[in-house]
Amino acid sequence: MAHQDDDLYFLNPLLVSQLRSNEAHLTVCLTAGEADGRNAPGGTREHAATPVDFEGFAAARYNGLRCAYADMVLGDRDAQWHREVVVLDGGAEADVSVLVDAPHIRLVSLNLWCSPPPDAAAGTGSLPELWSGQAASTPTMIPLGSPVTGTHAYSREGLIESLVMLLRSFEPTLLWTMDPDPDWQVHDEANPRHADSGNYSDHIFHTVTALFTYGAASRWFAEGGGGQTSVEAFRGYYVRRWPSNLSPEGRTSKQRYKDVYGWADRRPTGDPAGLGDRKVSGDPIAAGNASGTTLRYPGSRSWARPASDGTLSAFAVRGGRVVQWREARHGGFLESRPVPGGGLLLPHVDVVPHGDAGWRLFAVHQGLAADPDRHVRDLWTTVVPASGDVRNSRWESLGNPAPTSAPAKRRHVGMPQVVPLGDGRLLVLVRNAGKGASARLYQDSTWTPWRDLGGEGVQDGLTALALDDGSVEVLAAAGTGVARWLIRPSGGDAAFSVIPTEAPAGPPTVVALPGGDRMMFYRRRDSASVVSLRAFGATGWDLCSPVDLGGHGGPGPIAAQFVPGADAVLVAVRDDDSATSVTWVDLDGRGRGAWMRHPTPIAGSHAVSIDSAGRPIVLAVSAGGGLLILLVDQAASSVTLMKEAQ
Repeated sequence: MAHQDDDLYFLNPLLVSQLRSNEAHLTVCLTAGEADGRNAPGGTREHAATPVDFEGFAAARYNGLRCAYADMVLGDRDAQWHREVVVLDGGAEADVSVLVDAPHIRLVSLNLWCSPPPDAAAGTGSLPELWSGQAASTPTMIPLGSPVTGTHAYSREGLIESLVMLLRSFEPTLLWTMDPDPDWQVHDEANPRHADSGNYSDHIFHTVTALFTYGAASRWFAEGGGGQTSVEAFRGYYVRRWPSNLSPEGRTSKQRYKDVYGWADRRPTGDPAGLGDRKVSGDPIAAGNASGTTLRYPGSRSWARPASDGTLSAFAVRGGRVVQWREARHGGFLESRPVPGGGLLLPHVDVVPHGDAGWRLFAVHQGLAADPDRHVRDLWTTVVPASGDVRNSRWESLGNPAPTSAPAKRRHVGMPQVVPLGDGRLLVLVRNAGKGASARLYQDSTWTPWRDLGGEGVQDGLTALALDDGSVEVLAAAGTGVARWLIRPSGGDAAFSVIPTEAPAGPPTVVALPGGDRMMFYRRRDSASVVSLRAFGATGWDLCSPVDLGGHGGPGPIAAQFVPGADAVLVAVRDDDSATSVTWVDLDGRGRGAWMRHPTPIAGSHAVSIDSAGRPIVLAVSAGGGLLILLVDQAASSVTLMKEAQ
């Protein structure tokens, strides 16, 4: 994270669930977050009367973070911490806090100045300037009460290598950070700039922290580390532009721990710095920077598919490259095996059957550079043969909808959604930098050029379905409803419209039903309960009546599939606890029984499928990097873990 409160604002309520899973946890905060050095709400008399104390305010923010973590883990905001120093690259000292009664919880503070002091050496600059090369170094401070004995000047290389050292020593299976590619945002009276930087929808320190994190992770992956590591990036100030995707319980939880961090209760303390960041002590999260928890790269719903022989394969990105789990003949899944190549891939992969029991994979390749014009975000594809022999598999670049003459736009490409059209044809769809959609068509063993399908103002997380008349329906969350494209792949035309639903609190999902009907699911604003709508035949969505299915909040796409044996749709979502919530939905769109939950924290999104034995299953990648295989029993209204394949 960049600042002491970023994880509380942008990762919770998922964070508190992960902390309570009893797995080892390490939070790294890059900056001291000293701001103006006055620990008082801005614009108040108290603020004006408070003397500037950068080291004291930085200490207060770290005190607040320790209190919040102690409350999240132990329910005791005053629990004790042990403070020690770890030496990183070039002799840099980092401040490490260990929760005494839960020593698997650690916080690491690098204490970089946000704005270097006037007496800083020549050539120093801020963290963004360090990333871009405009500054040769960034200095550290020693917050009040820190055990660190001396200051340090981080070079760009030194900071990356220090983060790599932490990755090597901790070996995380789940790496969370901020958004490296925030959307462009029009700032006007209806959309104030707040703390956004330039034309982007986030603070530049969040962005650069994410870039340093990905830079360190890519180096660690290249040297052979992180073979079981999933990486997830979270939106920052972007969330205030969209409806909340938190349940009331999730919102209450997030508010509680943010208020602990902000020392809202003003309880007495003997610490001269204070017990939190009073600048945010009265900040309600309802419509502000913490109103939602949103993944930068929403997961694919189709990362597990049956091949032509009926056996399932699941694919996920771990350690920056794709791994495959294959269904075994005796049941369950075999241990994962890597698909070579791909470089550094962003977190998700989309899969379609290919040939005789093989698969074609689609993912986004990321290349990082200090120069913004040298960043790479390209769609890549490869084929995994039925034999499983991937020695001759090669990744092919499909480029980017944005031209090479507009490198900044290329960073805003979305996650791929692929639709098989029959006769070997494929339609590949992505959200583009204009917040519309673009597509490429594969036919006769060649790819057509990228085509802009129009549209505007949509979130990433497209869902698509081939209709019986040969057209393709594409849906996405928009600010005034659900955006819809109706595409004629053969003719190349696309019609864009917006279905007048409420603005969804996350990506919708569309599912094919018997007889050409289809069902849509999306999360309702401010409650994140799941809503279903059914369209009959060629009927549009405008006349459909939504059904509120309830649920437990959460981010990311909804996974769903019609199950013939049950004559119902099986729905799975990642909930507020970063766990799995599952329900059955009848063909009239109404829920069949209560939601069922499995508590293991996950990364990414779910896939719903039917295994070779004909059983409906839900798949997810656990926070530990394994493949969770969840068997859903309709009669018993239960979901059980069959196995976790590594």
